[in-house]
Amino acid sequence: MAKAPSSQKPRSGARGKPRKKKARSIAKPLALLALVVAVALGAAFYLQRRADDQTVSAPVPTSGNTLSPISTEGWSKGNSLAKAVLVEFVDFQCGACAAASSRVATIARKHGARLKIVFKHNPMQRAHGNAMIAAQAAEAAGRQYKFWEMHDLLLQRQSEWAKVPDAQTFFLRYAAELQLNLALFRRDLWNPEVREKINRDILEGQLAQVRSVPAFFLNGKPIPNTQDEVEFEQRIVDGIRSVQ
Repeated sequence: MAKAPSSQKPRSGARGKPRKKKARSIAKPLALLALVVAVALGAAFYLQRRADDQTVSAPVPTSGNTLSPISTEGWSKGNSLAKAVLVEFVDFQCGACAAASSRVATIARKHGARLKIVFKHNPMQRAHGNAMIAAQAAEAAGRQYKFWEMHDLLLQRQSEWAKVPDAQTFFLRYAAELQLNLALFRRDLWNPEVREKINRDILEGQLAQVRSVPAFFLNGKPIPNTQDEVEFEQRIVDGIRSVQ
C-alpha cells in the first residue's frame, strides 16, 4: 500500500521554521556586541590622540616661569651649601665686569657664609677680540687650582691685554706670577675641553636671555646690575632672607 507523500511535508516544514528564528536571535546580539566594541575602540583612539596632542603642545618652562635655565654648577666661592645662590655671567674684556668684580668681592666677604657665588663665562667675541682667550686662560689656571687668582688678575689688569694683538704673552706672564706650571698652562690654554666648557656657559647664557654683561641671577631670577652699591647689596640680602 503506497504512503501518501503529503504526510511527511508538514513535519519537515514545521522543524525548519524554528531553526531560522534561532539563527536570527543569535545574529542580533552578535551585531550589537560588534557595534559596542567598535564604539569603545573609537572612543579610546580619540582620547589617546587628544592626550598626545595635549602633551606635544604643552609649553616648555622658561626663565620667566618656575623653572630656570641657570644651573648652580661652576667655579664658586662663598658657602657651597648655601641656599641662596648668586650667578654672574662675565666677559673678562668687559669694563663693566671689571668694575663689578670689586662689588661682588665685597659681597662675598660680607655674606659668603650664607651665599654661594657662581661664575659663568660669557665672552662677547664680536665686540671683544681677546675675551675668549682670556676665558681660556682662566680655565687653564683653574686646572691648576688657581682660577680665582687668574680671574682677579685678568680683571684688575684688563687695560694691559684688552686691545693687544697677542694677549697670550700677558697671560703667560700672569701664569708665571701665580707660579703655575707654564708648559701645562700653555697646553691647557688650547685644550678643546676648555673651549667646550666655556661654550656650555655661553649656551646657558643664551637660554637665560643674557644680552649684556655682567648679568646677575639671584636664586634663578635675574636682578639688575644697578650702579647703586647699597641697593645692589640690599637685593642680595633680601634674596638670602627669602630662602632661609
